[in-house]
Amino acid sequence: MGGSGKVAAAIGKELLARLPSQNKKQREGLALLVATALQVRSVNLNELAAALPLEAEWLDMRYQWISRVLGNNLIEVDEVMAPFAREVLARSAEGGRTIVVMIDQSKVNDAHQMLMVSLRVGDRALPLAWRMKKTQGAIGFREQKEALEAVAKLLPKDARVTLMGDRFYGSPALIEWCREKGWGWRLRCKQDLLVFDKDGGETTLRECFARGEHMLTDIELTEKRARTNVAMLHKDGHPEPCVTKHQKLRNHAVEFQGTTKRC
Repeated sequence: MGGSGKVAAAIGKELLARLPSQNKKQREGLALLVATALQVRSVNLNELAAALPLEAEWLDMRYQWISRVLGNNLIEVDEVMAPFAREVLARSAEGGRTIVVMIDQSKVNDAHQMLMVSLRVGDRALPLAWRMKKTQGAIGFREQKEALEAVAKLLPKDARVTLMGDRFYGSPALIEWCREKGWGWRLRCKQDLLVFDKDGGETTLRECFARGEHMLTDIELTEKRARTNVAMLHKDGHPEPCVTKHQKLRNHAVEFQGTTKRC
C-alpha cells in the first residue's frame, strides 16, 4: 500500500468512527479523494486525477471517477462535516473563549461562486459549511443564512460567537440574523448606506465620515432600520478606509489587522 493509500485507510477509519451509518463506498471514495488532495496539495481535478492511486489505463477514467464521487447526491456534505466541525468548535469555545466565525465568497470557475463559513484559528480558516451557486456576482442572503444555520446547529451550548465578513456581508438582514442568534458581528459595509440617527435625521455613512464622525453608535441603517454601531478604520498602507458594522465598538480594530488563510 502506497503513502496515499495508507492515509486513505486512516481517513476511512476516522469516517467510520464518526459516521458509522455512512455507505461504505461513499466512505472509501471520500477517504481516497481527501488523501490524494493532501498528497498533491491541490483541489484541481486534473492534478487529482493524475495522482489518484487507482488502476485505470486512461487519465480520463480517473477524472470520471472523481466526478462521480463529487456529484454523488447521496453524500450529504453537512452531515460528513458535522462531527469534525463540532469538535473544533468545542475546542475553540474552551475556557469561555469567543468563537470567531468568518463568511466569505470565492470564485470557483467562470460560472460558479462558493460561499464559505469558516472557523478562525490564528491566521487560518477551517471550513465548516459551504454553498455553491451559478452566479457572476455576490451570493445572496438566502444561501448565507442556509450555511450559517448549518454551523449554528453545531455550536456548543451557550457558546459566544462573533461573525466576521468582508465586502458582501454588511446587510441589514445578516445583522438581524446575528441579533436573533445572539451572535456578535464585525461586518464590512459600503459607505453609501443610508443612516438614520436617534433624532430621525437621514444621511449616509460617507457624509458622516466626511464630517469626522468615525464611530457611530446605536444608529439605524437603510430603510430596514437595522440597529448597529459603525466604525471606520484606515490601516497604514491601504488606499481606502475599512468601514465595519459592530455589535460593540470596543477593540474593533483588532479584527481587521491581520490576514486570514483558508486551509
